[in-house]
Amino acid sequence: MSVKRWVAIAAAACGAAIWLQQAPWQADNPVLALIAIRSPLSYQLLAVGYAACWIATPYYLLLFTSTVVGLLIEKHGVKDKMNHLPPWPEARECQLVIGEVHRRTRRGPHPFPEWLIVPQRGLYTGVAIFGAVGSGKTSCCMYPYTQQIMGCFADDASRRTSGLVLEVKGDFCHAVRKILADSGRGPDYVELSLDGQWCYNPLESDLDAYSLSYQIASLVNQLFGKGKEPFWQQAYTNLVKFAIQLHRLVDDYVTLQDVYRTVLDEKRFEQRITDGQMELNMEQEVRLDVNEYTRLSGTLPCVEWQFDQGKGEMYTKSDPALLKLLKQRKAGYSLSEPTVENTRQRSLQAVITWFRQDWQKLDTRLRSSIIEGISVFLSLFDQPEVADIFCPPREAYRSGLAWHGRKSLPPMTKLLEEGRVLALNLPVGANPALGRAIGVMLKQDFQRAVLARIPLISQNPEQPWRDIAFICDEYHAFATVGENDPGGDEKFFSLSRQAKLIALVATQSVSSLRSALPGESWRTLLQTFRTRIFLTLTDEVSCRHASEYCGQAERLKEQYSISESSQSGVGLLSGRAGGGKGSYSVTKSFAPRREPLFAPSDFSELHNVQSIVAAYDGINPVPATYCYLKPCYLPRDLGYFEAIQQGRL
Repeated sequence: MSVKRWVAIAAAACGAAIWLQQAPWQADNPVLALIAIRSPLSYQLLAVGYAACWIATPYYLLLFTSTVVGLLIEKHGVKDKMNHLPPWPEARECQLVIGEVHRRTRRGPHPFPEWLIVPQRGLYTGVAIFGAVGSGKTSCCMYPYTQQIMGCFADDASRRTSGLVLEVKGDFCHAVRKILADSGRGPDYVELSLDGQWCYNPLESDLDAYSLSYQIASLVNQLFGKGKEPFWQQAYTNLVKFAIQLHRLVDDYVTLQDVYRTVLDEKRFEQRITDGQMELNMEQEVRLDVNEYTRLSGTLPCVEWQFDQGKGEMYTKSDPALLKLLKQRKAGYSLSEPTVENTRQRSLQAVITWFRQDWQKLDTRLRSSIIEGISVFLSLFDQPEVADIFCPPREAYRSGLAWHGRKSLPPMTKLLEEGRVLALNLPVGANPALGRAIGVMLKQDFQRAVLARIPLISQNPEQPWRDIAFICDEYHAFATVGENDPGGDEKFFSLSRQAKLIALVATQSVSSLRSALPGESWRTLLQTFRTRIFLTLTDEVSCRHASEYCGQAERLKEQYSISESSQSGVGLLSGRAGGGKGSYSVTKSFAPRREPLFAPSDFSELHNVQSIVAAYDGINPVPATYCYLKPCYLPRDLGYFEAIQQGRL
């Protein structure tokens, strides 16, 4: 029995005792005396009922009054007693404090608030933030969470967190720089931008030519749309692959500007093949019959001819001027392929075979269509201000010399293992296509470096390995999926837990990812983020997805059913139909029913700084709960409801 009822019983008993003394039972009343004579039992019942009324009446009046007062207090918004937040949690490992928790399934203060914490093992499974424009996902999530992650072990050079930061607006990079500086890690910040001090060649990697060309062709499809015919992606891949392979064989170095100019000019492609043949001693030989040589010997240029006794032919190295002269004289000559001896020569021979037996035999209009399709992307890197940064010459990139005042970016693996934080600052307002292209290629380079840690960590488990963070604001601008391809973010995040990767991404809504990714691949990508933070959502799809992800609860629901039965009758005198007997019945029943723990409307009604979080601690999922975030511009120890009362939110 509740305290309220015990208080009401005690008060009613005291009141009844007082009033019974003031107005006792009137035993001398003539009517009551007559009842006592005629029916003693009735007299006793009346006496007991008189005393019971004095007890029951104040009891129920007190209960009714307390209920009304409680409803009025709740209606006028009198808050529960609020205690201060517990101290900020400190840990020996990297963790993420998402915010303060009061009541799980309804908004309002709780006398004993708690912190919602995702431990280190939970961070390795990814954190995704969803919030509409103006919901505060940057100030309430990205800034404070980045500060926690980058500030972890800031004093330990061997354990401080390294990572990659991608964004589209340009201001987040400045915030990351300040966060690192405040943590004593100012020198760890490395920024890649159009006016920065670093240059970066996306093609300078250990990947083979096919892998690089496949990534470029996939990126073209994601930037400009993928057609129904797979031929075009295959054609782009083939063309770029052999262009990259040719430049690597000839120059041992290649840039996207080199690829663009080579695929655009067929004569330049032929010249590079000739340069490669000379470099690798693979020139073709021109052969003439002895009689034909004797006939033309007086008009042939001064070149050294040799005699092949086995075939009875004169031969020399092929030369464009010599071939032109022989064609003019209508000489019967033949060209012999050079002898292939090593791997580089065999690779160049593969390029020559493709160029002469495949590419040049295509229809001219088809070749123009293929070149136009890939040049739309490659032409971005032929602009001087872009080429100076992303297409530096070999001497600048390999020897470490400054190129236009910029140094070449160290390998991604070296940056990460040294504890550096690389940020890409290319705002979409300047060049949207370039920003996304460089961001995606930089992200892919980062993913390769992270996955390369897995075998190293397995071989040296005792060695302390630093955490690596992937932080991306407006993630839908850089998200890529592989679907049937071997690459893609969904495949990377599913494998990166063992590499100690902490993924923190923010996007406006689920619909933003759906519009940026093909088909239903967004579902595969989202399932790799086990912790999801939902701020205010405005579109129906995102609200419905968030409601479904937060789960359901079994609640007891009441049901009503109304039935009617009647009997028709016919009057004996009038012969008309008349009303017969009828009855009505109302049935009330209760049955368990599974309903969403949070309805879709709950997500659209969230205020700023409020969120609904479905977290994962690395072992067990944490039930979805209301969570009040900690904005970067407010003290950590200031509670949400206290900030509301002080007018600071």
